[in-house]
Amino acid sequence: MQQDELIYRLDIPKSATIIIKKIEFLLRSDSDRQKMYLFCNGNPGSEYIYLSEKRKQLINEEGYKDKSEFIVDYNDNNIMALERLCQEKVDGFKLARLKVTDPETLYSLYEKNKYSNLLHLALS
Repeated sequence: MQQDELIYRLDIPKSATIIIKKIEFLLRSDSDRQKMYLFCNGNPGSEYIYLSEKRKQLINEEGYKDKSEFIVDYNDNNIMALERLCQEKVDGFKLARLKVTDPETLYSLYEKNKYSNLLHLALS
């Protein structure tokens, strides 16, 4: 199932940009989108719950387990490293709000609550 089809079949309005952006970033395969459809179909309002759980799953499965790996990746490409760390799309708005840009400090903040989103880390 493609993204557009999922959004249409779940009747997600175009104005629900946060949900749509999360779908685009977190659901990387047809299988992922099919699972969301099965979970959310007939259960209005469950989209955010599903996507939050999917994000936690991806943090556990694909996120950093090692600070030194994050630091190397951050120094190479900070946006990609932050996206992998927080499992969310990093845009200019979020990046501009980072009070801390030192990767070691960012990772230490992340370790305190690994399910924090980037804005939470940015304001820490």
